[in-house]
Amino acid sequence: MKTTLLFLCIFFGHNILAQKIEDIDFEGLTKTKPFFLHTHIQCKAGMPIDSVIIEKDVQQLRNLNLFFKVESKLTLLEDSSKNYRLTFIIEEANYIFPILLIGGFKDIFKLEAGLNNINYKGEGKTIGAWYQYYDRHSFSFYHNTPKYLHSNFGHNIVFSKYSTIEPLYFKAKKSFFNYDNYALWLNAKYWLNKNYHVDLGFTPMYEKYRQLDSVEIPLVQRDFTFFKFRINSGIHFKKINYLYERISGIKSTLYTETIQTKNEPMASFFLVKLSTVQHFLIHKKGNLSYRHVFGLSTNKVSPFTPFVLDGFLNIRGIGNRIERGTGIHFINLEYKHTIYQNKILILQSNVFLDAGTLRAAGEKIAMLFSLKETKAQVGFGLRLHTKKYYKTIFRLDYGIGIHKMGSNGFSFGMGQFF
Repeated sequence: MKTTLLFLCIFFGHNILAQKIEDIDFEGLTKTKPFFLHTHIQCKAGMPIDSVIIEKDVQQLRNLNLFFKVESKLTLLEDSSKNYRLTFIIEEANYIFPILLIGGFKDIFKLEAGLNNINYKGEGKTIGAWYQYYDRHSFSFYHNTPKYLHSNFGHNIVFSKYSTIEPLYFKAKKSFFNYDNYALWLNAKYWLNKNYHVDLGFTPMYEKYRQLDSVEIPLVQRDFTFFKFRINSGIHFKKINYLYERISGIKSTLYTETIQTKNEPMASFFLVKLSTVQHFLIHKKGNLSYRHVFGLSTNKVSPFTPFVLDGFLNIRGIGNRIERGTGIHFINLEYKHTIYQNKILILQSNVFLDAGTLRAAGEKIAMLFSLKETKAQVGFGLRLHTKKYYKTIFRLDYGIGIHKMGSNGFSFGMGQFF
């Protein structure tokens, strides 16, 4: 009896192990290149069938954040009892979508508009153009290749002209300048594995400042220009699972940057910043997310400090670049809940708490943890996801100040806040 059982176990175990993937194909592709997807899956022709690996590959294809839906099926080939075809069934998206953000605080208005192709040439590359009105006119053109085929390298290239009316802080005085920045950012990245990559970038810049008021400032000239260069580096970790309007997982970045100029030593600095974003699924319709950012720079008294509190960047509804400093510490906490969906759209409501502090130039790090210095906003909003155009999310937020001298404000845009 024991001999018979052993024989049956060996026989059936052999047959199970002998089942192989003879062929792999992708069904439903109209724009994405199959060879691009092959570089992102573990399954290969000739491998034994492993349901765990297949499910991981399905999620990996979803995590490319390019498709509405990804599923898999195994089909027994004709005239075979052990060879199968593995098919990934994919529903592709419209990859060219608009960029739009509208918002304001009191007498400040901001508009962003543009076009973005997130699957250029069917290889997961990004190319786009962007326009902004935020006191003045800005634009940029960019191209991003996350990873070259059959290589661990990738790149970013951005050419931009950024123009605003910028407040500069000279101790107790504040003066406004027309600010123009022309930059060409060249960035190379290297993937250590599917979750980790490092990057290194170089940016030559030309900046112009023209004072708009008559505030006395401790500079020789009221109008001045800089030729500057930036060197940046980063270590990035990302392990995010996408489930259409809801996401789970974590991503984190340790970023360093130095900016140097010969004309004005006060404009040179070094900074380091650690940012972490984490998402949690709550039951079947909820999504809890938080972002935590902590950064420090060279702590010298200068009007050209790199960190800023701004209602469009970190604390919703707080206002227009209300403070600058040599250190920053802020947290965004948000809960989104799916309240309605059909074949065309998904509607989410959200509530949030944003809080943060800056270290003023020359002050101690303890200032970043001072409740007295903390600026906080609570608020609510809506997210409208369109199912026809992938990643097209209309966002509306309204922030209410709960700190001393707090202000209220709204922002309307596309995409999630973080």
